[in-house]
Amino acid sequence: MMNEPAAPPMIPAPPPQVVPADTVYAALGDPARRRLLQALADGQGRTATQLKSSAERKLDATLKHLVALRGAGLVVTSENPADGRRLLYRLSPTIPARRTETGWELDFGYCLVRC
Repeated sequence: MMNEPAAPPMIPAPPPQVVPADTVYAALGDPARRRLLQALADGQGRTATQLKSSAERKLDATLKHLVALRGAGLVVTSENPADGRRLLYRLSPTIPARRTETGWELDFGYCLVRC
């Protein structure tokens, strides 16, 4: 009789990352931040310069809001391949976004934001 090889050990998947509710609500409390999240809901990366009109703010104020959203875990950044000096901002992949007839829905797990 041949012994069958043992199955490899199962490694449990890490639990999904959930942004704490207080962090989300604090970020969503500012209309400029909500507009930025709405602009990023389509998953496309954009520079702060491209986003400043969505935020309805000057570039320095837009950057301040993007830094706050990034610190809250709602936005992620990557290097801009077209221009290594600038960052591309995207909605965090942990936040499902869905296009609806009236706009976008962002699902935070405990809070659904329609924008």
